[in-house]
Amino acid sequence: MKYKLTTFIFALLVSVTVSSQVTDTTYMVTFERKVNDPPCFGILVSLQVTTDYSFLKNIPDIACDISAITSFKMNQYVEPDSIPNQIYLFIGVNESKKEKYVVVDANNNHDFSDDRLYTFSLPDKPLTREEKAERAVSLKITPDPNKNNTVNIGVDPFNYFPYTYPSTQDKRLEVIIVFTEYMEAQTQIEGTPVVIQAIPASSLFQRDLDEETNFNIIYHDKANKQIHKNFSAAKDTFQINDRLYKLSKIDHPNIYLKEISAITDSSYSGSLFPAVHAKDINNKNIVSVNDLIKNKYVFIDFWGSWCGPCIQSIPELKSLYEKIKGRADVLMLGIAYENDEKDVEKVKEIINSNKMRWLNLWHSTKEQNITTSIIKKLNINAFPTYLIIDNTGKIVYKEDNSKNTQGAIAFFEELIKK
Repeated sequence: MKYKLTTFIFALLVSVTVSSQVTDTTYMVTFERKVNDPPCFGILVSLQVTTDYSFLKNIPDIACDISAITSFKMNQYVEPDSIPNQIYLFIGVNESKKEKYVVVDANNNHDFSDDRLYTFSLPDKPLTREEKAERAVSLKITPDPNKNNTVNIGVDPFNYFPYTYPSTQDKRLEVIIVFTEYMEAQTQIEGTPVVIQAIPASSLFQRDLDEETNFNIIYHDKANKQIHKNFSAAKDTFQINDRLYKLSKIDHPNIYLKEISAITDSSYSGSLFPAVHAKDINNKNIVSVNDLIKNKYVFIDFWGSWCGPCIQSIPELKSLYEKIKGRADVLMLGIAYENDEKDVEKVKEIINSNKMRWLNLWHSTKEQNITTSIIKKLNINAFPTYLIIDNTGKIVYKEDNSKNTQGAIAFFEELIKK
């Protein structure tokens, strides 16, 4: 297992390559609108039970043991009644018929008579995730009844992920609404295949790329490892192999990526260990990692107090430390990646309770973009990550995932044999 630094759920679909090089250093990338399939993938939206629905017309008259009028906000950032912002649903369950009913006021006219009735058979036994996905349905809704444009959403009647439902909702009425649309481009930059996705906004009213849009870029590095990085229009630069880029302009459906500079990437096996820093866990003092590792064989564990797989690997790391603790030419080093000083206290507790006697430093998430940041320079994107350096200062091993803990330890033990 490993923890990736990701923040939203969507499906990755292949799109047509649409890009061109505008100048020697700027690339125009054109996005296409995509819809997730199956429709249980996308931005998950919770439903709220509506107590006053006297304004709704033609509520379905279906024999049900339990039913409710619920709603969801089309724009998660504004109050429910503005725009208007709510879409209403009828949900009912008939236990004897073993059926669940869903009607969505898709055209937002507060009248269910012109909307489709979806009937779902209640299962006799718990559904597999694949079976749940098969039962999700797609439909188009009209966010603004004064405009004719439609948006794709999904109705997930059996909670694929599973989503933690509000306590006010009876679980028999469990239905998840999914914003299934997103924007994507697939292109090549300096010969590297790249997928760029616009991180979906939690609003069905904002569908075009603009200065507020955040992006996720996916590519394979020189070691053929898949890299995920987020960037925004406002401030971020991002690296593709040995080049640094910045989003210079957005003109929907196009974005323009400008090359800033060529850089020396020291994050790969075979590279010399770069000049980097971390912090002492007992104070805020900056520690030069290069001074610590000089002329030593070094095993570095990038971990975090918040990372379950990292904690699970501690016993194996303790066993390694017991074997090498008496050697002056060998160093075992932990780098904890934490939000702030308060989290470092938890790091100390974990170190003390597990009797982790090797040296541990920490690095703040707020400083990850500093030039000499060990996280940035070494391109650490998953936790745990294991890095091994030989006594000449060369990176000879880099691997993430706690499933590889034993492999990293075996590699290190072989390296330091005398």
